[in-house]
Amino acid sequence: MAWLVLVLLFALILLDMPIGFALMVTAATAMYLADINLIMVPIQLFFGTNSIVLLAIPLFILMGELMSATTISERVIGLAAALVGWIRGGLSHVNVVTSMFMAEMSGSAVADAAVMSKIFVPEMEKQGYPRSFAASITAVSATLGIIIPPSIPMVLYGVTTNTSIKDLFIAGIVPGVILGGAFMAASYVFALKEGHPVDRRFELGRLGVALWRAVVPLMIPVVVIGGLILGFVTPTEAAGIGVAAALVFGWVLSRDLTLRRLYNLLVTTARQTAVVMMIVGGSAVLGQFLANEQLPQQVASALGGVTENWVAQILLINVFLLLLGMFLHASAAIIVVVPLLMPLAQQIGLDPVHFGVIVCLNLGIGQQTPPVASVLLTVCSTTGLKIEEAMIYGKWFIATMFVVLLLVSFTPATALWFRSFG
Repeated sequence: MAWLVLVLLFALILLDMPIGFALMVTAATAMYLADINLIMVPIQLFFGTNSIVLLAIPLFILMGELMSATTISERVIGLAAALVGWIRGGLSHVNVVTSMFMAEMSGSAVADAAVMSKIFVPEMEKQGYPRSFAASITAVSATLGIIIPPSIPMVLYGVTTNTSIKDLFIAGIVPGVILGGAFMAASYVFALKEGHPVDRRFELGRLGVALWRAVVPLMIPVVVIGGLILGFVTPTEAAGIGVAAALVFGWVLSRDLTLRRLYNLLVTTARQTAVVMMIVGGSAVLGQFLANEQLPQQVASALGGVTENWVAQILLINVFLLLLGMFLHASAAIIVVVPLLMPLAQQIGLDPVHFGVIVCLNLGIGQQTPPVASVLLTVCSTTGLKIEEAMIYGKWFIATMFVVLLLVSFTPATALWFRSFG
């Protein structure tokens, strides 16, 4: 029964039904066939979303929207240009470093891609970069938004698996920096091969001015994440502080916000939150049914029975997550699939926090690979570029992500190093 339910779910998704609705229809159908009272559907929907921790999701989304609507992105880009613009292929490095800074503020790769593609792709074209290269580096660097804290997928993972969100946020720092460095290294290789220009020479005075202009925006995520890591606030409280700080900056200091603009940001936040919460609610109902059918244990037994080799089992988990990431959006993949894989991860000794980072890296690759490729499609739709054109360079950056994924998968210290000091 449980396996037939999963087949129905994926069939509905392939028919392009919204994932939240697909989860609810599948759950209701499964419960009806199992002769379970359908009154349990709304009850599970309520209890699945009735969590104070989940309130962090709309707050982090709103914080990112507020920061994107102000001069913060301009100030951060100026700082990134002063820091790395002097390296060969300067704008591509500025692109990556800016995404690393912006990742601290939004927690959403799609949101970062939408903003950065409008800024960087036209400017990089003007300076002689191939358009497909500009789109590719913009798309992959936006993926840092779900690795470097705050990360909305990590919040969902923490809620789904009852794992400390604080520990997950800490664990994402080093892999995020490694991934950003890997993108810059790959960009440098293309810069040498194709003769990409230097943005401008290094000037200490210019760096000082850029740092002064960006210090207040950069302090917002430092305070938010720092307060969470030090245990002063919960994830929801940290998100609330971030919203308040971003609002003060945009309304009082930079004066970029107006009532109409703020209203539009709230509407956008409500829409994005509704999509996520529909997925959360639908998966809560379906997840309860699958748990009752002991499907997670069956999946762990099936995958674990393929091989007893620890390395092969981790590779098998990664392949499974990569394939699912190609067809499911990150939120749905975490809520539906992670509970199925968690027993196997625990069986082979993977720390839940380390496993969370592995999951996010895999889903980050899925955001770049068709048919879903949510981040890549966002950049392509913004720039008018075809996916096959973006993949000319994109495939090499995806290969770079594979290398980092393998490094993090087989080197737990990359994710757990900071936690050893706690």
